[in-house]
Amino acid sequence: MLKTYATKLEERQVKELRRLSKETKIPQAELMRQAIDLLLEKLKADQERLEFLKRLDARLEEDKEALERLAQL
Repeated sequence: MLKTYATKLEERQVKELRRLSKETKIPQAELMRQAIDLLLEKLKADQERLEFLKRLDARLEEDKEALERLAQL
């Protein structure tokens, strides 16, 4: 279900959106929907990477502590 959403764009964005729409024959609204989907996918991937790095850092810290304990034996 599509819903109307009003937003303000910079003049350069409108100009490029119109140009791209004309060149591709894809309606401006569809290009905007695709752009938003790409942004959401990127942000989700970035968040997944960040969570992975946090888990990796925690695991490395655990390994470091374990190695330090072993070195004291």
